[in-house]
Amino acid sequence: MSLVHFPEYRAYEQDRIRASDAIMALLAGSRLAENTLRLTAGSTRLLPEIFPAVPHIRRMNLSTANAQSLLAEAETHLSAMAVPYALAIHEDFVHTCFDLLIRAGQMTQGEADSTKAYSMHATFERKVGKGLPQDSMQQFHLIRQMRNAVIHAGGMPEARLVRAAGGLSQSAQDQWIRVTGEHPQTRITPGVPVTFSHGELILALAVTKRISQEMNYLLRDRLKREVWADICLEDFESQHPTLKHISQKRRKLPGFLKTYYSPLNLSSSELNSAIQRAGW
Repeated sequence: MSLVHFPEYRAYEQDRIRASDAIMALLAGSRLAENTLRLTAGSTRLLPEIFPAVPHIRRMNLSTANAQSLLAEAETHLSAMAVPYALAIHEDFVHTCFDLLIRAGQMTQGEADSTKAYSMHATFERKVGKGLPQDSMQQFHLIRQMRNAVIHAGGMPEARLVRAAGGLSQSAQDQWIRVTGEHPQTRITPGVPVTFSHGELILALAVTKRISQEMNYLLRDRLKREVWADICLEDFESQHPTLKHISQKRRKLPGFLKTYYSPLNLSSSELNSAIQRAGW
């Protein structure tokens, strides 16, 4: 299936890729730093003395052995910060999808404003009249509840989170284990604080990417055609602000549509109507 690369989706993809790259850089950097400090094994000098040129090093006024110990645990802490970040980027994208549905008259602003993170996908499904992949949605909601436990409950899992960890479909569970290397119940046990690893972070990035792609497909097929045509022209004009004459715009428009909007297969009559509405 082909994606429609409308402006908000392009922005989401850029944000997702930048966040993923930055997170992986931090994880790799912590391992590189841990390995580098092995070269100083046995030293009694503190980090600011050994690495005086490193910015902010005085905030880590530690021996190399203590710093190494902290870096060995960095993955857990970085993942605990990065998973909410990945989910926040996705949640922001969902609300941009709501904005498109509002514009098309297929949703109200009040409905969008009253929708919470736990119900936003269900609201989207109702408005487009079709469901999102259930395995991905089960995985998303389990990761979301794990995040909530870490942020709001000191990591302690509620009974419903424990039930959810054991209630995944077989295929969703198999995918979870394939990506993380562990059963979800490994990190969700009654009375034990929830933790994240690199595996759950990779899963969060993969699941939100897939759900966002599926939302793109559903918008492609369910959003009103005239709205898509108007979006195409607005996007075109924002990308080519120096084009003033209609003949220039008409010459460049087909190439632009092929690059970003070919899955829509907009007809000449749909485009001509949009051109009239745009006042070209």
